[in-house]
Amino acid sequence: MKKIALLLLIGILSISLSAQEIHKVATAKDIALTDAPADTSARHWNVTGSGSAQFSQAAFSNWASGGQNSLGLVAWLNFKANYRNGKHVWANNVDLGYGFNLIGKASEAKFNKTNDKIEFTTAYGYEIHKNRKWYLTVLANFRTQFDAGYNYPDDSTAISKFMAPGYLVAGIGITYAPVNWFNMYLSPFSGRFTFVTDQRLADSGAFGVERGKNLRGELGPYFRAYINKDLAKNINITSTLELFTDYIHGFGNIDVNWSLLLSMKVNKWLAASIQTQLIYDDDVMIQTEPTEPAGPRTQFKELLGIGLTYKFL
Repeated sequence: MKKIALLLLIGILSISLSAQEIHKVATAKDIALTDAPADTSARHWNVTGSGSAQFSQAAFSNWASGGQNSLGLVAWLNFKANYRNGKHVWANNVDLGYGFNLIGKASEAKFNKTNDKIEFTTAYGYEIHKNRKWYLTVLANFRTQFDAGYNYPDDSTAISKFMAPGYLVAGIGITYAPVNWFNMYLSPFSGRFTFVTDQRLADSGAFGVERGKNLRGELGPYFRAYINKDLAKNINITSTLELFTDYIHGFGNIDVNWSLLLSMKVNKWLAASIQTQLIYDDDVMIQTEPTEPAGPRTQFKELLGIGLTYKFL
């Protein structure tokens, strides 16, 4: 029930946001073409976002070729709040997602988690070139998950939980933003912290922390590239690529986190989306076969959905 309530909460949030009349506050460029609003401090904010609730369902009765009843639900919500005032820029992004499948008869349906994401990014930039392309930037990125994860079909022993792991990257660097749909950030010195608050997982040395410890700290260069562009009138691509390597422990072993969302709108309410995420972390040991030793592996996730969606400006 807690899993279903969590998904419904995200879905309700996306629907409630779409039901409101969201006012797009004029950007600095827009202000020059319009009358200044009464509250001059509000005009610097630009708020955008989108939400989606997608589902799949299959039912069988005396089906000769076989099959299992199933119900799948996926919800995600993305929210941006950006501020500009003169040379000062502050960008904030919240990305939430949760999804699951219920397989089998209602009385004995098995739960499988298909998506689970909490991510928050905030970045303050100060313009260091008059063409608004280069910014001195302080950036922080945090990500974790809502719910416990399992190595199915074993659903009795959790292999991950909320804040197990949790990741925080923070540092100071330079942002290059040549166009409004693309930017990249490079920091020569960023701290990367891995949290494992579940003691059982911490004692096993999960996610690269030292056995018995709940925190692992690293220092190294961090690169982040971001794209949010309309490929056509009803097609949008959003992608983020993050690269990090630790100066002290294994410099040159690059951790990769690359996510992509391709959304295609049919009309105001109906859309299809493809989400992918590729992760490689040299410190995360994964065992693919019982007879093989655990080691770092390339992790990949893909989600395809069709359902209700709404984009507000």
